[in-house]
Amino acid sequence: MKQKLFTTLSLVIAFVNSIQAQDSLNIAINADLVSKYVWRGMDLGSGVSLQPCIDFSYKGLTFEANANASLSQAEINEINLSLSYEVSHFTFSITDYYNTDSDSAKYSQYTTDHTFEFGLSAFISDDVPLTLSWNTIFTAGKNDEYNDDGNRMYSSYFNIAYDFDVHGISLAPAIGFNMWESQYYDKFGVLDITLTATKEIKLFNNYTLPIYIQAIASPALDKAYLVFGITF
Repeated sequence: MKQKLFTTLSLVIAFVNSIQAQDSLNIAINADLVSKYVWRGMDLGSGVSLQPCIDFSYKGLTFEANANASLSQAEINEINLSLSYEVSHFTFSITDYYNTDSDSAKYSQYTTDHTFEFGLSAFISDDVPLTLSWNTIFTAGKNDEYNDDGNRMYSSYFNIAYDFDVHGISLAPAIGFNMWESQYYDKFGVLDITLTATKEIKLFNNYTLPIYIQAIASPALDKAYLVFGITF
């Protein structure tokens, strides 16, 4: 397991070292403060959370690290690493999700606490700002990725999102589907219907603070949420 962790870190370091001298290397950092952590229609139980993110991008290739830190439950720890490549209107990605609520958990325990997912998204055009995305878990150590017969379920999530502006407010309605029996839900169903409204608040001459509200309903899980967030 230590060898896998070393290999992952080596690839990341090699990627950064190979492009750091190029003028087109972009580095972006930000953080979200959210009132509740809801992901794909599911409340992940961390309460008010801080979600930092950093990404390095170069010629369509992006490495991103993001995390979720609960401000009320110190034992909950999540860090996700993803590598994506954008070509034309398509983006391919591989993501490693690490999420644990145990103080004794070790990051190198890939067979128990890590979940790997393949993603593909397509952006139609600027004139038709519709995004279609598909994500499938292809390996996971946790038992909830296997059904009662002991077979891997390859949990898959399909999302349709559309962006537009109304009087200075960005609106992003989206709908997400569970495609078959999975760790999300036991059959095909609508996991989440989400409307995100974002507005930028001008604080200084050269600085604005984006705030947003998400109205989320999960017909499959019979849940509903209203989430407030700030992006720094």
